[in-house]
Amino acid sequence: MAAPATVMITGGAGNLGQKLALHLSSRDWCRRVLLIDRVAANCPPKAEAIVTDLGDPHAKAWQDAVASADAIVHFAAANPYPDCTWAEGVRSFDMTANLLARAADRPRRFVFASSNHVMGGYKEDELGPGELTTELPPRPGTRFYLAGGYRAHAPYATSKLMGERALLATAAGSGGRLTGVALRIGWCQPGENHPRTISGDGLPDAEHGTGYDGRDRDMRWFRSMWLSNRDFIQAFERALTADAGGWPAPGIVVNAVSANAGTPWELGGARALIGYAPVDNVWNELG
Repeated sequence: MAAPATVMITGGAGNLGQKLALHLSSRDWCRRVLLIDRVAANCPPKAEAIVTDLGDPHAKAWQDAVASADAIVHFAAANPYPDCTWAEGVRSFDMTANLLARAADRPRRFVFASSNHVMGGYKEDELGPGELTTELPPRPGTRFYLAGGYRAHAPYATSKLMGERALLATAAGSGGRLTGVALRIGWCQPGENHPRTISGDGLPDAEHGTGYDGRDRDMRWFRSMWLSNRDFIQAFERALTADAGGWPAPGIVVNAVSANAGTPWELGGARALIGYAPVDNVWNELG
């Protein structure tokens, strides 16, 4: 597969969208980046901001962007955190469905930012290194501790799981036009993204930090899915440019966390199918 010259990024004004756009602007093979969001994104070289609503199936601005894109990276969500409501989860899935309805009209790569929360129900199991594979049945929703008690929110994880399934089905039915990668990404925080600011509730609240209320098991789960900035960039570049010729299907699902020692997240599939080779280890960073 030729590297995509024009890449459309949804959620382009957000944490992940901005990090990826900055990287793509430095790559010779990427000539144009379209940053789709409901607010204007900051634009590195080669990028342009397109303000539109993916939840509106008739909005011309994002449809025109799809028509000109060689690849789509889909980050956008009504609420990108696991405390989202069912209404927000439904809206997020509507965005994914709207995009996929337009994406298979010509050869194109679709990279979907799925989430570790699709498998969050395994958090309470005793899993050895690499045992959490994409072949296991999904268990959407992660049990986390917040405001004096444990909670398990399913809407966010369910919208991601349904997005994966919709991508696989669309790619399979596209006659070879659409190839897709759903990346079950780990925890990639805004900014520096140092693991010392990972909290034990799965939410972006740095004040909890490494001493989160003595719940070492919770902290280990969330730390083990850390995705460093450079591993995040590598995973998405590989997903955009990998040759699909050897894939078992036009659409695939792989895990994307850093090379964290002892992590239960299996990375062999990502290595074999898209050439992802993570380099960072959360425990080295924490000392």
